[in-house]
Amino acid sequence: MSLNKNTNLLYLTLILSLCGFAQESKTTEKDSLSMQQLDEVVLTGESKVMSLSKKLFAVGVLDQKDIAKVAGNNLADILNYNLNITVTPDPSTGRSTISMFGLDGQYVKVLIDGIPMASDNGMGNNIDITQINLEDVERIEIVEGSMGVLYGDNAVAGVINIVTKRGLDNNHKWQLQLSVQEETIGSEYALFDEGRHIQNAKISHQLSDKTSIAIGGSRNDNAGFFYGYRGKNYVNIQDNAVVNDSLRGMEWNPKEQLTAYGNLNTSLGKHNIFYKIQYYDESVPVYNHYVNGRLDSNTGMVNPTALDENFDTERLMNNLNITGPIKGSTVYNLSLSHQTQKRYYKQYVYNILQQGIESVVSDDLSQSSEIWYSKGFVSNMVPTSNFFNLQLGYEFNHQTGFDAIATGEYSSDVVENTLENYDFFGVADFNLTDRFSIFPGARFTNNSQFGNKLIWSLSSTYDISNTFKIKGVFGSAFRAPNFEELFFYFVDSNHNVQGNPNLEPEDGISLFLNVEEKFRLSDASMLKTALKSYYFDIDGKIASVIDVDEQDRNLFTFDNVDRSRILGFSLENSLIMNRWQASLGMTYLGSSTTVDESVDDNSDYLWSFNLQSALSYTFPSINTTLSAQLKYTGRTQIVQSGTDGAVVGQTDDFTWMDASARTHITKDLSLTLGARNIFDIVRVNASTTPTGAHGSGSSPSRLFGNGRSYYLKLLYNLNFN
Repeated sequence: MSLNKNTNLLYLTLILSLCGFAQESKTTEKDSLSMQQLDEVVLTGESKVMSLSKKLFAVGVLDQKDIAKVAGNNLADILNYNLNITVTPDPSTGRSTISMFGLDGQYVKVLIDGIPMASDNGMGNNIDITQINLEDVERIEIVEGSMGVLYGDNAVAGVINIVTKRGLDNNHKWQLQLSVQEETIGSEYALFDEGRHIQNAKISHQLSDKTSIAIGGSRNDNAGFFYGYRGKNYVNIQDNAVVNDSLRGMEWNPKEQLTAYGNLNTSLGKHNIFYKIQYYDESVPVYNHYVNGRLDSNTGMVNPTALDENFDTERLMNNLNITGPIKGSTVYNLSLSHQTQKRYYKQYVYNILQQGIESVVSDDLSQSSEIWYSKGFVSNMVPTSNFFNLQLGYEFNHQTGFDAIATGEYSSDVVENTLENYDFFGVADFNLTDRFSIFPGARFTNNSQFGNKLIWSLSSTYDISNTFKIKGVFGSAFRAPNFEELFFYFVDSNHNVQGNPNLEPEDGISLFLNVEEKFRLSDASMLKTALKSYYFDIDGKIASVIDVDEQDRNLFTFDNVDRSRILGFSLENSLIMNRWQASLGMTYLGSSTTVDESVDDNSDYLWSFNLQSALSYTFPSINTTLSAQLKYTGRTQIVQSGTDGAVVGQTDDFTWMDASARTHITKDLSLTLGARNIFDIVRVNASTTPTGAHGSGSSPSRLFGNGRSYYLKLLYNLNFN
């Protein structure tokens, strides 16, 4: 199905969610799938004394209980339920990226323990979130608003920080965690060849009161989504000839992910040291829909083959974080990181009848990067003053590598490039009254490609009461071009796609306002309401363009030509009432994109309405929690590739719903079963004409899901001394 819109189910779920606001019982249940606005959440890397992230921004948290409710194995499994985040998968590559407040993954920074994560095309941005395993995660922090001064370029829409588990609870010396998860992909499932098969193992040891270690690993075998295709060994032979019916291969290509990690957490006096090493490997085969029907010269019989591909990504991460006091309540935070990532490309001739590789066309390293990173800052530098405080810091990033596609012979022009950043930043804290503060901040960045730039912001907080607070952030919407946009290279006899090393950073303004009120309804219930508004105006937006090279061929490259404006309003409500947990949020977002700033700006706002609702109830007598989540995503403006370059289009609206039940069979054994994508969404119509009419059956479409799926997870968690 291309789009299943079941309005009756939508209304039913909304009614159930609203009914949850009226339920009462006697105990308070704190776990929730909804985004929690927690007062004491502090981004890793932020001082507990001067927590700017907590003071200035709306910070939401997804903890271990939230992840467990939906049997989340990777970040894509859990972020799909956030009101202001959209997860978009790519079936050909297996990547899933996010957009936040209408801005794509280039404007969202993803951190692991406060350190940007290496990706295919840069550092911390446009991350494939299916590559982030959650089995070793304590919590996920989502910070909304432009954070360029604190976290550097490209943190325009917000920051997502993955916080690793550290140490053991309840004075245990050892902990063993084992889990298996089986999941259908749509209606497709078989023990080895279809569906999704996940295994996890972790062992932790508390060496002393101050030192703990952990090692673990995870395997996620996703067999792909057939959706009418017949797989890699399918061929249609009639009268000793191949009939190319385009049914070979798959709709969503399979992939296997392996993750191994080790953690060390220790304290030396008042100084804490945390070290994390992680290895990741991912293999994605791509099966060609076209079959070559050549004849065997010896037998005269047809010998069908296909030209298939395989992408293999390897990543090694070493992160070190050291924190402690300098003098009194003045504290420091130092992070060091070394990360490498390599992507191998293999193109080969696959013999379908013999079910094996006949010959290898190319087997090359197509992308490589090595990153050295360091960040340090000192907070609470004026601890004796009630009026003024200061945080100063630096950030350094050195990336070397190349990005190319290995098709046929490599061009001799594919060379290794270097990208360096030297940043210095500071944020001042002026407490004008006990309730009103302003925070001017600036970051000076020196980049090896585009020179010196300034990122600035002016933030303010006003506590009208202990429960009624206003936060505002006004600053620059600064995004630097990533490694791919600068240095990508794919040139052969049929292609000429190159990055543009002369790109300039995007810039503009961003405005974010958050008004929050908490209502204590009773001793066992609380309602939180947040009203948010945001505006982004980005000039010189980087886009794909078509030019002409020296040989009068079409050159596909990048340039600063677009302008994007986004205006939005959100209302979010969450309720904790005894055994019930409910949330209801809605967003009204308008986006306007001008593809070429040289033409008249006549692009109107495309307005869309988004809705998120969640409901859960716990039965203490049977240790079971039932949960349901619904998200309605309205029309979305997109930039698509057209015959004459990029054009502005839109995708239709759709509704997504999940449900699950989690129970503790014994003290150490839990079971989670549920259904994803209950409305059976697969493809959503995409049109290049931004009108209200839905596309026809022949219209282009975008893949958002793999149909209604069911899962079961068994988790064994043993603590002992």
